[in-house]
Amino acid sequence: MKRMFTAVFLAFVLAAAVVSLQAPDRHGPRQHTVGILQHTANNASTVAGFKAELAKLDRKEGMNLTFVEPPPAATAADLKERMAEILAQKPDLVFASPTLAALTAREATRESGPPVVFAPVNDPVSSKVVETLHRPESNLTGVRLAPSEGRRLQELLELAPGARRVFVPYNPDDPSARASMEQLVDSARVLGVEIMALSISDTTDLFANGGLVPARAQAVFMPREGLVMSRFREFIALAEARRIPLSTPRMEQVREGVLTGYGFVGEELGRQAAAMANQILNGTPVSGMPVETAQDYLFINLAAARRIGLHVPDGFLDRAQYVFREPQ
Repeated sequence: MKRMFTAVFLAFVLAAAVVSLQAPDRHGPRQHTVGILQHTANNASTVAGFKAELAKLDRKEGMNLTFVEPPPAATAADLKERMAEILAQKPDLVFASPTLAALTAREATRESGPPVVFAPVNDPVSSKVVETLHRPESNLTGVRLAPSEGRRLQELLELAPGARRVFVPYNPDDPSARASMEQLVDSARVLGVEIMALSISDTTDLFANGGLVPARAQAVFMPREGLVMSRFREFIALAEARRIPLSTPRMEQVREGVLTGYGFVGEELGRQAAAMANQILNGTPVSGMPVETAQDYLFINLAAARRIGLHVPDGFLDRAQYVFREPQ
């Protein structure tokens, strides 16, 4: 009798286990809180991609996921206040975009804070966001940009071979801007291009007068830096008034009217970061998540080319992955 009872009990346990394995998890992943820290609104598409991919991974806002998302910070000082707002809600993870936001998050979570996923950061090692790309030593990992600012300059010169003096406004207090300048200066030397650099800050009135772009400049090159790129529409107006080419590292800005660029797609980059965040929320330690590299693409806006009277070579068009035309 005892043996029969034991057999029946074991059969019941086994059947219950099978049903448990086969039954869908109606609740999905457990509830999490994710903070979003942004420096300027320049990376809105990156944040949108981050949220969209998390939803695709069954982490849905209002159901099993809560976002703590204060307004984007306009200055470095604002970033600290925004980060304090986020940490007050005790998030399980913080998404920081771009470099200055990642540095602020690193400092604020250094002792015992939540894991941080960044995207994008131009050069995480030189900017001191992480010490190594392959095995993050603290609580930060994320997506970096490929070191391709020199390639972007080369593509600009193929499109406009007469542009030998290139104007570059940059903020020396931003590590991302410094990384861009280092890549750019090295390539310009090889390509025989004069870089006309202008040091600015977050208090500089970039467009107080029409004299921002030097008269001798033959092109404008926006580095990977939030302050300058957040003013891209004004740079479009200045470049088109002078009928000179304008280059950006962001696809979205070429779609909106910048002439050309070589670099990343914000939404795609955000999705890449979200996949990493999902693994961390599932229990993967940050130390097991190497920093990933974003994919680069070539962009061209043919309407912008027509507005400045620039012919786009067929070879350039053939190589461009993103070609934008005037709406029909």
